Amino acid sequence: MKTKEEILQMEICECGEKNIAQAIEIFQDTSLPFKKAKKLVTQCNKSCCRGALLKLYDMNQFGRFDYEEIAYLIEQRLERLKRLGEGE
Repeated sequence: MKTKEEILQMEICECGEKNIAQAIEIFQDTSLPFKKAKKLVTQCNKSCCRGALLKLYDMNQFGRFDYEEIAYLIEQRLERLKRLGEGE
C-alpha cells in the first residue's frame, strides 16, 4: 500500500502533467463547475482521466479525501491502457 505522500505525487493526468496534490490545489482554489475546473488540471477536453478527477472534485466539495480510492482509480485506468496497448 502506498503512503499518502506517494499517492499525492501520482500523476492524475498525462495531458496536463499534474499530480494529485496539484489537482487538489487547483480544485480548492476555484469555484468553477467540474467541467471547467477539470480543464484547468488537464489542459484538454479528453475524458481519459475523468473518473479520478470527478471523484477528486467531489471529495474536495465534501472536504474529505480518500487517497487510496483515487490511487486505485488511476491504477485501474493505467491497467486498461496497458491491456489496450497489448491488443487484448
